[in-house]
Amino acid sequence: MSQIIILQKISISIIVIFLGYAVKKMKFLPSETGKVLNNFIIYITLPASIAKVFFTTKVNTNLFVLTFFGFILGVITFLIGFLIFKKTNLKKETKGTLMISLCGYNIGLFAFPFIQQIYGNNGLLHIAMFDMGNSFNVFGIAYIIAYAFSENDKLDIKKVFKKILYFIPFDTYIISFILNIAGFKFHGLIVNLVEQISLPNTTLALFVIGYFLDFNLDKDEIVSLVKGLIIKYIPGIILFITLPLFFSTASMTIKAIMLGSIMPTALVAVIYSDERNLNVKLASIFITSTTIITIIFMSLIMLKW
Repeated sequence: MSQIIILQKISISIIVIFLGYAVKKMKFLPSETGKVLNNFIIYITLPASIAKVFFTTKVNTNLFVLTFFGFILGVITFLIGFLIFKKTNLKKETKGTLMISLCGYNIGLFAFPFIQQIYGNNGLLHIAMFDMGNSFNVFGIAYIIAYAFSENDKLDIKKVFKKILYFIPFDTYIISFILNIAGFKFHGLIVNLVEQISLPNTTLALFVIGYFLDFNLDKDEIVSLVKGLIIKYIPGIILFITLPLFFSTASMTIKAIMLGSIMPTALVAVIYSDERNLNVKLASIFITSTTIITIIFMSLIMLKW
């Protein structure tokens, strides 16, 4: 694909993101619109997009390396943040939000639309395998962290596992992957139905990202935000510099690792922070900042390779 076409696709995606932001600012829609659309994506169109990938593309077991990277990169970033922030004088709720924001990436809602437009179903399969590992961090470790930094409740392991096991996108990953590996083939009506349901995912996901953008910064939060952003992108920048020295950038696996490692903070940072009475505003600002930074890094990677 030529750089001009890639640039056009990226530009269109960015326009949709800022359309969502503009619609929110102009208050054309009810205040609960963002939450409703987010739930619709998470429980309807995103699972359909995941299922479509595994129903129409054969998984190569070599792609498990992506699942490993999706998991280990989130863990490494969290550990770096934990070591740096544990001795600071920040409020407990602010530390908790920072830890959640550093643990995992927004792959399904952010990466899927871009990857599908630029690299097609093959690219989507690769980033989906990366997201399988990432899902353990986003819906497991991050939720445990939210409990650990909450002032209200003690850690309830049963509730944590229940939340992970009952999360529809995660379940869709596991079931679809098992069926794919087992050689189960879907034809006709089921595949067409899944594809039809998944069609709005790209546009809706980009729109919702824009709808959640927040540019209001308080001076007291800027230092913590900057430190968090540096930590967030350290692994991705290192991979961006080193991987092309040792591996071919023509490999979709290498591209998926580089792209996955620079994805923005998952939207669950806001959800968990709100649920556990942490710093919701900081979570929103962190998501906004990482979204903007990721668009820049991702555009460079896609245009260059």
